[in-house]
Amino acid sequence: LPGLRGLPGTSGMSGPKGTKGDMGDLGHPGTPGSVGEKGEPGPQGECNCTDGVDGSSGQKGDKGDKGDQGKTGPAGQRGLQGDMGDPGPIGIMGPPGPCMPSIQSAFSAGLAASYPPPNTPVVFSYVLYNVQGSYDPTTGLYTAPINGTYVFSYHLTVHERVLKVGLFHNFVPVVKTTDPKVLGTTSHSVILYLARGDRVWIQVKDSVTNGMYAGTEASSTFSGFLLHPDTSTAHLMSWCPSTHLASKDKTQFRASKDFDGAS
Repeated sequence: LPGLRGLPGTSGMSGPKGTKGDMGDLGHPGTPGSVGEKGEPGPQGECNCTDGVDGSSGQKGDKGDKGDQGKTGPAGQRGLQGDMGDPGPIGIMGPPGPCMPSIQSAFSAGLAASYPPPNTPVVFSYVLYNVQGSYDPTTGLYTAPINGTYVFSYHLTVHERVLKVGLFHNFVPVVKTTDPKVLGTTSHSVILYLARGDRVWIQVKDSVTNGMYAGTEASSTFSGFLLHPDTSTAHLMSWCPSTHLASKDKTQFRASKDFDGAS
């Protein structure tokens, strides 16, 4: 029969070193270490370099923003006076003075209502030209602004009635026209010498012979203009726009002489 197990023996002597074993598997990454302290600066290096060749020119850059305006510099010294320049061209003639002989006056007006009443100036209220304002379209009177020679004319349409008409100068008929046609035209022109303030107008004889007509297809007109002023010094000095306006009478018109010259 087997006996009882004996006691362990004493440790033996170490055996010789064995051979190197095979490489084990790669272990897991270790934990990152802490940042080390900054080292001391190293010694300055020696420069044994040489200048290189200039590079090629670069492209032109974009235009920069406009700079702020600089401060005004000090005034410079006055230069020497230059040579006199050549004469310039002749300028445009200026307007005439208020009392010069080149004063102008003209008007042209049309009839607005047919068959005007007698014993009073015919009112040509439709103004075609009256820049100087010597003609009054509310009364039919033209007032001479200066002593001089004037031209007047009328061109009238006659319709249904006989027309007897005259051009008056200060209550006296100067020219007269009679047209017995029931449909036609009559006209006249005359040159007159007027003093400043003289008046000229058109007037029919009576209510039977007032066949002056104005319609959509027929016109009756009264016109006049200053041909040339009186060139005497006394006449020129007596006229100025202010005195002309002040002397223009706008009172009610008095009864004029008739075609036979009776009051």
